[in-house]
Amino acid sequence: MKSLQLKLIVAIIASTMTVTGCTTLKEAVGKKKEVIVTAEKSDVQYYEDAQNALDKGRNRDAITALTNIRTFYPTGRYAEQALLDLMYAQYQAKDFEAVAQSTAEFIRSYPTSRHIDYALYVQGVTHMGGSPKAPRLFHMDQSQRDISWLYLAFNDFQALINHFPNSQYAPDAAQRMIAIYNDFAEHELVAARWYLKRHAYLAAANRAKWVFQYYPQSQSTPEAIAILAYSHEKLGLTSTANQYKTLLQINHPQYLTDNNEVRLPNQGASSWGKKTLSMVSFGKLGRSKDGFKTATGTFTGATRTQVIRQAADLTLLNQNQSRQVDETMH
Repeated sequence: MKSLQLKLIVAIIASTMTVTGCTTLKEAVGKKKEVIVTAEKSDVQYYEDAQNALDKGRNRDAITALTNIRTFYPTGRYAEQALLDLMYAQYQAKDFEAVAQSTAEFIRSYPTSRHIDYALYVQGVTHMGGSPKAPRLFHMDQSQRDISWLYLAFNDFQALINHFPNSQYAPDAAQRMIAIYNDFAEHELVAARWYLKRHAYLAAANRAKWVFQYYPQSQSTPEAIAILAYSHEKLGLTSTANQYKTLLQINHPQYLTDNNEVRLPNQGASSWGKKTLSMVSFGKLGRSKDGFKTATGTFTGATRTQVIRQAADLTLLNQNQSRQVDETMH
């Protein structure tokens, strides 16, 4: 009897099957229909569709085709390359939140891939632009930035040059690290200049000291020393001011007048040759199979080694350290 009941149940469920898919038990009891979708094309066809779409700049069509490969052929021969191309298509489509998800998935799914450097590079470039749901940061004023995303970008590029120093993306990643490092220092000087304008010399000195101590290799260091000398002089701390003036005289005499007075640059903007992120030309993000296109010339030989070594020597305070240091300086 039980065997007959079981056969009847199986027959009832089987009778609910359709030609294109099957219904779930939820549909059998009158709930929302859930249909199992099958692939309409082979992985080769989807991949060809994606490549044609990318060649013509139809990024949304490419995303659809590449997503189909990832959905229907997750272990197929095109699965890894599809995810690499998906990162690029999503970036070009300005779907930066999706890019972050795809790069993280690639690093997690293919930890030994020879394209990990590309994933790290794309991830870093995406983080460098700021919050995925906010306007890109490259054209924003320094003081208006959420610099937490730059921490993430710096770490991505640092991982790239540490683990893949021979990568074609390493020189550009190094340039970006240097630019981010300078940007953090400039971010502090924006506050220091603001305090100077309001004659808050102690606060200005604290901000400048931050740059001098924690970003000594930045482009902002000479101006930071000048602000330290100027602020201490205004505070009546002549001995300390003279020590900073001596540093200026030896290393950056352009910040002193003939009368040994501190000459500060224009306080309205970055000046005296300094560049911020919005002013630097970086390499152009391309598809992984197309290689890398640099915007500033090819790095070879000593030039390549120099820029990578320079970046490798740079460190940023993490955000917790920043808060602790900030409390000790005020």
